[in-house]
Order: sequence, then structure tokens, then C-alpha cells
Amino acid sequence: MTGPTVRIAQLSDLHFGRHLPAVAEALLDSLREVAPTMIAICGDLTQRARAGEFRAARDFLDRLPAPALVVPGNHDLPGWRLWSRFTRPWRRWRRHIGTDPHGAVTCTADGVLAVGVNTARQWGLHPDWSRGRINTRQLAGILAEFDRAGPTDLRVVIAHHPFLLTPAGLRRGLVGRSGLALRRLHRRADLLLGGHIHLAYSDVVDGMVVAQSGTAISDRLKGEPNSYNVIDIVGDELTVETRHFDGTAFTATTRHRYRRQDRHDWQVG
Repeated sequence: MTGPTVRIAQLSDLHFGRHLPAVAEALLDSLREVAPTMIAICGDLTQRARAGEFRAARDFLDRLPAPALVVPGNHDLPGWRLWSRFTRPWRRWRRHIGTDPHGAVTCTADGVLAVGVNTARQWGLHPDWSRGRINTRQLAGILAEFDRAGPTDLRVVIAHHPFLLTPAGLRRGLVGRSGLALRRLHRRADLLLGGHIHLAYSDVVDGMVVAQSGTAISDRLKGEPNSYNVIDIVGDELTVETRHFDGTAFTATTRHRYRRQDRHDWQVG
């Protein structure tokens, strides 16, 4: 099975309010150079969901060189301003980003159908409220959008919280109901994109490629430099290339390859 060439730039954890302006400018330069089909932004645009941080994020989004699909992260909720967190949690998101945080958002461009879902929650049973969840209504919305995809379209899910963890990030926890989500998405999705833990890696889970991106432009590093992913899909081959900031520019450092065996089952290699 073959399909069109698709290039996705995957960014996450911008954290405006803790961002590095020089790194942000270098990232925009790099994005213009790689010329992606679309840009996936996997949440945490702000540090404390303040109005000025959202304005800075909006300015950055307006400068992107390709269509972008943006989902919220847990930092885009008011933190310990409990009145705002529980009565109007997404007011600033709606005002500055302009999407509905409760509905699926989609982007279609040249052979890709991407669906974004909000996994951030106002509260949770776990004492770490930064952990996220996905629910059955959201999964049904994703699958309904995928029903509109063409036979060779790449089907992508964009979220903030991870569907795959490495030993370095195990304490952070998978997105809640990840097992259910993986069962429902099996053979329906090709690629799951996430952020949250500020580490970049990828692998195959249940026949789907899962790619995590690090913090793109913030000073909140977790043992890795600032980074983003360039994901290329040419026919039945998919490559996840991580570009790290070297102090001057973003340069390619690691590359992982995957191959599709039939309609939607991917494997390493």
C-alpha cells in the first residue's frame, strides 16, 4: 500500500512565560527550512495560563509557516486559582487560541487527517492533577473523524499526555484510560503524538507509531536539550527525526524508521 508524502512537525511544551526567545526564533527558522505539511502542537502553550502568556503564544502561532493543529495541556488550565480553574477553566484558551477545548479539532492537508483531543483535566483522583485522561466520548469523536479519511490518508491523533513511557518517565504516568484508547484506536490510527514529559522518543504500540516530543522552547529541561520532531511519511515508510537545539540552531540528532505491513499495522524498521 502506498500513499502521498506527508511531513509533520511535532512541537510540544512551549511554556510561554518560561520560554527562551532566542530558541523560539531558531525554531521558527528551522520550521521554515523543513517546510512541513502541517504542524502538531501537543499542549502546554503557557506556563501559568496567564493572559500575557496566551498573547505570546498566539503571536507565535500566527508566525508558523504551515497549518497547525493545537491541543491544550495541563499548564493551559489556571493552576491554583481555584475559582477560575473550576468555573471558567478555558476562558483564556478560547479567547486567544480560538478552539473548543471540549471538542475534537481536525486538520486535513495533503494526505493526512489529524484529530486533536484535550486530555487535560481540571481535577483528578490522583494527587498529581497534571495527569490527564481520555474518555469514551472523545474516542468516539476521533473515530467519527477518521471515518471521513481517504483510503491512503495518514490518520493521526494529537494529545498532550503520553500513550507510551520510557523508564525515564514512568513516574509521570500514562494518559488515563490509555488501554481502552489503544484498543479502540487499533487498526484505525497510524500515529499517536504527545508531549508532557519533556523527553523525545518513539516506538510502536499495538501496531501504531507513538512519538513523544520534548520541550520545544522552554527552560524547563528534563535532561535533554530543547527539541522537536520532524515526521516524514513516504508511502509505507515513516521516519521520526528529532532535532535538538545545539545553542545556535536545531539540528537532526536521532532518527527512527518504521514500516507499514498492511493498511494500518506498523513495525520498527
